[in-house]
Amino acid sequence: MNKKKTFDSEKLMQFFMDNKAVIILIIFVAIVSCLTSDFFTARNISNIFRQICASCVLSLGFTLVLGSGAIDLSVGYMLGMIGIATALMAVNNVPAPVVIISAVLIGGFCGFFNAFLTLTFELAPFIVTLAMGMVYQGINLLMCHSKSIANLPEWYKFFGNGKIGSVPFAIVLMLIMVFVVMVMVQKTKFGRYALACGGNRKAARVCGISTEKITYTVYILTGICVGIAALLLTGRTASAQTGAGAGMEMDCVASVVIGGTPMEGGKVNVFGTLVGCLLIQVISNSLNLLGVDSNWQKIAKGAVIIIAIILDRQGSKLLERIRVKKVQAEN
Repeated sequence: MNKKKTFDSEKLMQFFMDNKAVIILIIFVAIVSCLTSDFFTARNISNIFRQICASCVLSLGFTLVLGSGAIDLSVGYMLGMIGIATALMAVNNVPAPVVIISAVLIGGFCGFFNAFLTLTFELAPFIVTLAMGMVYQGINLLMCHSKSIANLPEWYKFFGNGKIGSVPFAIVLMLIMVFVVMVMVQKTKFGRYALACGGNRKAARVCGISTEKITYTVYILTGICVGIAALLLTGRTASAQTGAGAGMEMDCVASVVIGGTPMEGGKVNVFGTLVGCLLIQVISNSLNLLGVDSNWQKIAKGAVIIIAIILDRQGSKLLERIRVKKVQAEN
């Protein structure tokens, strides 16, 4: 009887840890629906899904790097830099394929450079990427002379506002990216090796895994996701803003952690990242509908990050205690 009770407690706790973003989202939506009738309108729901596309693609890369036991706090300013660079190319009549490939290549190179500095000089990824974020911000402002870039061609705007039939192109691309990353993590050798590095880097190295190669690959893939996210965000706003991407790295942290990917790595929840992004956007959207001051939205997002980390840490500790009691009961 005791064994079954312990086993059920473990399953229940594991279910909560894996699906806490969905649970919190459902509770939050239920509360907001009682406070305003404007939330569940077709236009509002469509806007929410369109607005999460760039942040979700950005968070997918962040999910990979966090799952591998590293971190990249430069993704926000990297996105802004790529947005400005590609917008400058687009308004100067550079062909669309060249601009799109350039976004991916710039993102991949930035990711490679982040990994290079981290591995070559044995520096903490937190410090390296934080500093590189400032570098990307400076390059961003130098390229455009601190001015936004408008009058983007129609093909660029299609990334954020175009439709395939009646479905927004950005949503289709986001779902494809979610599927690709999910398969990459769950079904490929690279995914298993990346999570092994996140779980225990020294043990992974002893087992013959090239942790350096995995780190380079993870950061490059993260940069590619940033490049695609830059196209989506810039296309949706129909202009390249100098402040675009600023602070989005914190949205990534909140979305990914509350989605079920622990800060210490070794595990990822790609679908949870999608739900986490949706939760963050629903919070902003609902506070706007309720007429709450925008400054309170920042407080709310900060609180969500803290709550997500607390839930993750305390939940992991509780789950471990349940497992220990289970082993003791079986012995």
